[in-house]
Amino acid sequence: MELIGKKALVTGGRRKIGRGIARALAAAGCDVGINDIERDADAEETLRLIRQEGREAEFYPGDISDSQHVKAMFGAFLERFGRIDILVNNPYWSQNAPFLEITEEVWDRTLDVCLKGYFLCSQEAARAMVRQGGGGSIVCISSVHARRVWPNDTCYGVAKAGIIRLVQSVAVDLSEHGIRCNAILPGYMDTGHVFGSPLPDRESMDDHHRQFIPTRRRGTPEDIGRAVVFLSSPAGSQINGVGLPVDGGLLATGVP
Repeated sequence: MELIGKKALVTGGRRKIGRGIARALAAAGCDVGINDIERDADAEETLRLIRQEGREAEFYPGDISDSQHVKAMFGAFLERFGRIDILVNNPYWSQNAPFLEITEEVWDRTLDVCLKGYFLCSQEAARAMVRQGGGGSIVCISSVHARRVWPNDTCYGVAKAGIIRLVQSVAVDLSEHGIRCNAILPGYMDTGHVFGSPLPDRESMDDHHRQFIPTRRRGTPEDIGRAVVFLSSPAGSQINGVGLPVDGGLLATGVP
């Protein structure tokens, strides 16, 4: 699953799952650009961790729901790295609320970031991949909320379900160019997990997660990062247009 010399861009990459993805790609051999809405201490730490792996790293601030920001970001990335082989769409924004209390502003912002932004970035990446030749990989971070409903998750769930459909269309339309597109569906996550540290103790979980997750632990950013590497590597070359749950078996249980 090595990706030596590949050039990857991770949007929403400055912390938590985004950092786990960026670190996993760097460990597999990628030079990595990260995007987020602002450059802060978290972003600096993620850049440091990528460089610690011996890889090149750069930060690209911008709002992925704004097409002008997206064009500028990809222009800067391509000028810096010369090509793009892997795009990972990871940002999310949401405010959970009962259906009757959802505002138009919350609906619009959630879908702008979690769906429109994924479309804009995927299109720009794909255009560059087609121009340069050699194919590429686009991975979109969805959620188990795409497949199952929880109370008060209308906006978030709709956006995450839309990602699955977007991935299928991209996979079909771009297959002639050797570009694959897949989604990952994280479940309950321990986003505070430190990359490379021992996995959580199976018996230390609260009763709710112990009952509903067959692996008896929450997922970690490291788990999602490894799945991204797999889907983007030669090992995943026949996987295209799928939504891969990385949820410890949560969806298989049929329980909340």
